[in-house]
Amino acid sequence: MTNSCDIVADPHFMPVGITPDLCRIRFARVRSETVRAQPFLDGRTPFTEGTEILLPVDEIAAELASQPNIHTPTILHVSFCGSTLLSNLLDIPGQSLGLREPAVQINLADAVVAHPEKVRKLAYVIETLLGRSVEGERTVIKPTNWANNLLPTWNERRSINPIFMVMAPRPFLRAVFRGGRDRLTYTMRTAQHLAPGLKDGLSRLTKAAGSTADPLQQAARLTLLTLSFQLLIFEEARIMGGWSAERVIAFSELHDDPAGTAARAAMLLELDISPAVITDHSKAILARNSKSPERRFRADEEAENNRVIEQHHGRTFDKALEWAYAEGLHLIIAG
Repeated sequence: MTNSCDIVADPHFMPVGITPDLCRIRFARVRSETVRAQPFLDGRTPFTEGTEILLPVDEIAAELASQPNIHTPTILHVSFCGSTLLSNLLDIPGQSLGLREPAVQINLADAVVAHPEKVRKLAYVIETLLGRSVEGERTVIKPTNWANNLLPTWNERRSINPIFMVMAPRPFLRAVFRGGRDRLTYTMRTAQHLAPGLKDGLSRLTKAAGSTADPLQQAARLTLLTLSFQLLIFEEARIMGGWSAERVIAFSELHDDPAGTAARAAMLLELDISPAVITDHSKAILARNSKSPERRFRADEEAENNRVIEQHHGRTFDKALEWAYAEGLHLIIAG
């Protein structure tokens, strides 16, 4: 029978979920090549082998107590900002392994408001488990932006070594509206999810939702509010963690110089990967769509999509941005 000692000693056992009472962790066995092939580890596609193993949090925490502290390289990000691309650029066989949006972090993010003390204990355990090297490959975690509300907890134990991927307001509006109803719905849910953890978050959400009767204008304003919530969480975390502004990477930087930006990120995340290796690796990555690797990426198609979005929604964006700045939303970034 596999016990807690076996699980902690073997990084092929990945935490894939937690029980509703937050007292036990679900583990499953994985292989690097299977994990690497997944755009996301959030449960949309299978990536584990064999049956799951359920073990008490207290037992795992006791086993980890004697382990050295780790600071897991972590790509924090606002939604739809190119973070999946950056994760892919830093996912290099033999050197590093990207863990994109592990489901177990989503479980924690869902529970943090209702059970802050339990999540505080669990978060460190989970980050330590996810941060173990697999077959000599350093893991680099890209949490879902849904988990941005875990940042204060991660900072308490300094369990992560982060960069912060951000996006300017207008490109963010384009990205959300470009995704249609699904992205708009997800963005509204993100605002509702993050608001309880922010000062006056719920009242600001109510005010924004009631500020206009125009459905499209309301969607644009709530989109900007969602971005501001994420940027505010990042800024507060940077101050609390003592992280310098050089750790902030804008979408525009990645868009204009993918390999160079990835090399800069590797340095900040303390990954021993040379810029030459990243540049060579990037050739194959940049040819494919990050979220749908079976499709080729076409820059002209992306530009045309953005042009069409501006044609249809440009005036809506203009009015929403006027409202956002008048309301004093936290939207000031580089890029």
